[in-house]
Amino acid sequence: MASAEEDKEGVVVSGKDSGVDFGVIDTESAVEISITIRNTNTQALHAVTLTSYCMRSSTRGDEHGARFSARLKGRSNIIPPGTGAKATRTIFIAFHPGFPGQYEDTLELGFWHFGLKRSFVITRRVKAVVGDRDDHEQIRAREAYTGPRRVERLQSERLKIVRSLRPPTWTPTLWKEKLPGYDIPARVIEAAFGRIEVARRKTNAKANVKSLMPGVFNVDTYGAWWQVLLYVEEEQVKQDLEQYALADVELTAKYPRYELQVPGLAENRPSVLVGDFILVSHVDSSVPLKQREWFEGRVHDVRMNDVVLRFGDNFSIYRGSKFDVRFVLNRLPYRRMHHALVNKFTPSRILFPSPRDVNGMQKVTTQQKSEPHLYNRELQTDEEQVEAIAAILNLRPGSVPFVVFGPPGTGKSVTIVEAIQQLLDRDEDTKILACAPSNSAADQLAVRLMARGKSAVLRLNALTRKYTDLPVILRDFSCINGNETFAMPPIEDILKYRVIVATCLTAAAPASMGMPRGHFSHIFVDEAGQGKEVEVVLPIKALVASGLGMKTSFLKRMMEREIYDLDRKDGVGGRGITIVKLVKNFRSHPAILEFSNEQFYSSELRPCGNRALTHSLENIDELPKKKFPLIFHAIVGKDEREESSPSFFNIDEASQVKKYCKGLMDNQKLRLKAEHIGVITPYHAQRCKILNLLHKEFKLKDIKVGSVEEFQGQERRVIIISTVRSNSNFVASDINRSLGFVANGRRMNVAITRAQALLIVIGNPVVLSLDPLWRQFMNYIYCKGGWRGKQIDWDPYELLAPGPDGTMPDLAARRRTQAEEEMEENIARIKSLILQTHEDDDFNFDLEEDEDAAEETDAARAFERPILRKAE
Repeated sequence: MASAEEDKEGVVVSGKDSGVDFGVIDTESAVEISITIRNTNTQALHAVTLTSYCMRSSTRGDEHGARFSARLKGRSNIIPPGTGAKATRTIFIAFHPGFPGQYEDTLELGFWHFGLKRSFVITRRVKAVVGDRDDHEQIRAREAYTGPRRVERLQSERLKIVRSLRPPTWTPTLWKEKLPGYDIPARVIEAAFGRIEVARRKTNAKANVKSLMPGVFNVDTYGAWWQVLLYVEEEQVKQDLEQYALADVELTAKYPRYELQVPGLAENRPSVLVGDFILVSHVDSSVPLKQREWFEGRVHDVRMNDVVLRFGDNFSIYRGSKFDVRFVLNRLPYRRMHHALVNKFTPSRILFPSPRDVNGMQKVTTQQKSEPHLYNRELQTDEEQVEAIAAILNLRPGSVPFVVFGPPGTGKSVTIVEAIQQLLDRDEDTKILACAPSNSAADQLAVRLMARGKSAVLRLNALTRKYTDLPVILRDFSCINGNETFAMPPIEDILKYRVIVATCLTAAAPASMGMPRGHFSHIFVDEAGQGKEVEVVLPIKALVASGLGMKTSFLKRMMEREIYDLDRKDGVGGRGITIVKLVKNFRSHPAILEFSNEQFYSSELRPCGNRALTHSLENIDELPKKKFPLIFHAIVGKDEREESSPSFFNIDEASQVKKYCKGLMDNQKLRLKAEHIGVITPYHAQRCKILNLLHKEFKLKDIKVGSVEEFQGQERRVIIISTVRSNSNFVASDINRSLGFVANGRRMNVAITRAQALLIVIGNPVVLSLDPLWRQFMNYIYCKGGWRGKQIDWDPYELLAPGPDGTMPDLAARRRTQAEEEMEENIARIKSLILQTHEDDDFNFDLEEDEDAAEETDAARAFERPILRKAE
């Protein structure tokens, strides 16, 4: 196929190198571009004729591609040799815009050479983009993707380092216990990242690491098992951070501090917090990096594009000084997790609960359910929520973990907050630690407990957290010094609070400050099943509270224990004893809930949301079908990367996101505010591009854009999802990688269940259809009438069910076969054109009146097709 693009037999067709590019155009009218065909031969016998010309899309029923058409200027298709105008013919290619997105086609030109008496074919790639030209210009890739840079690895523990000074804005904390270093053992690094061939390492790394782990996973080996995996994760994160190393840069002196420009800082690439360390070394090509003197700078302030550093008193610079820079991983979270794992307090009833741990436990009685006077009266009508609250209130000391389980929007957080309120009322000695894996989830807990008063509730924040990230209403519940920096209260003050709310990691701090074990009567973990997008080898998340170590998959592992079996009937654990499942959904419109309910929850969920909210957007103009507040906007975009970032972005989708946000916000009747809309996308680069566009519009700048994890536990009236991936080279590339991180059922479920009244998904249906779950989701929307954009090319009514072996149909293999068949058809057609003979054909040699004929033909066609404008 590549050879077809080459000029042949002295015939030169314009657009060989870059193809025919219409650029970015709007959807208003058709656009036309001309290409020229020249016969550069000099002998009369070398005349050629254009025997055929067509767009490849016209040979197949591709509604998305068949937007191009071609016509020949003039009456004659003979191209005589020479250098004048008569040795040239012109082909006009018209593009008729359709839906926003990327359009590609191929112009196929068939020729007959009179002197050589043979046919040949020349093709030209044709492409166009329908969209907003300003948006494309604003967020286009500024530099081509170069891939990760090769950076010489440095082990900071082996470098000669001059230490820095503590940020003066931090309030001193009195630690009673020194946290050990928990340095990564060399044997672990060698096993997972040893200096062996890349192919061999990929094959053996897992086996090598596993050889260092205990042979069994139980209560005795729990700590050692997870420590090995934590070490591997930490080393991977350190290596990832090294990719942001800077070379030959300058520091700006603002004595006694220094400013360092950090490219990508605004995008958290790298992520830098106050208190982090950054190493700098004077550039000296005569001394190897590992032998130089490195100065440790402590980050005192983080701004949009630069950081403020403070070095030791013996650091100085002179005008024109250049430095090499390395970012240092903050190891404190890993050290805290290790510290919890080595703690001797590892009761089996917590980590590996069994039937013997629930002997004597029974379901709560009707009387026990009726005893609490609920703060939240709306819970009284939900039997499962009432049962969960009563069960928690009647748990005996030393019980196994109690699980409040439920799909998104069923009120899990509201339920545990009510349980906390009831526990505090029941016993004045109750002391509660309420945790969540993320700051946003912890903030929501604190907000719901604010009514207890600031003398009872403490929102404990890490010293490194940005002051502006905390909701304003929680500032009075937090310890903040005069520098607008979070601080740790003295342990004596911490012990006075009845409720402490913190992230799982920050909750470990009081233990090192001298908090006695057993201080808390109850520990609650909200969003315990929350996971983060994995960018390292093995993801581990730890909960550390009063000496207890957990990971985020703790909930999943508990659910696999027999005492948490919801269908258990023998009374040894099970529903109402160790677990309660909530089934009323108070968040979403029934149509938004329906797909997830069927796919993930066996249709157990019952929509019980406030109709004034959940049904508030079911008649807006944006909907393809009224009363069905879901849209799948099918866009064939282009996923791109830039510079050294591995993260993908898609301008076509980003622009469409902005268009939806603007349309919704401009509709005054809807009374939508920025906080009512959320945009979810799996790639950091896409998040940044979307924010860039939204910040152009004042009313859109406060719309939250983030990953699935950043919306965990949250809800919005409107959720817009940009899936990004649009790689459709199904033959040349690895088809299984085309979906990227989108092909994750759990993440997909979390994303689509954030919406209350309107869900909009923007993506490439061809790529997403490779995944059975996504195809079923698109089929659901298509059959219900919520489709917009490019039409599907598969049967939406096909039942996708596991085969006899339990596996789903291989849709990727189907798509690859289809792509291969199309390619074979194209090759066969071109071969047939080449093999054709035209010695007996009646060619038009009338060259003299060609131009007049062309004008007449153009005039006639003007009545038959839309007005054309030339591409700019």
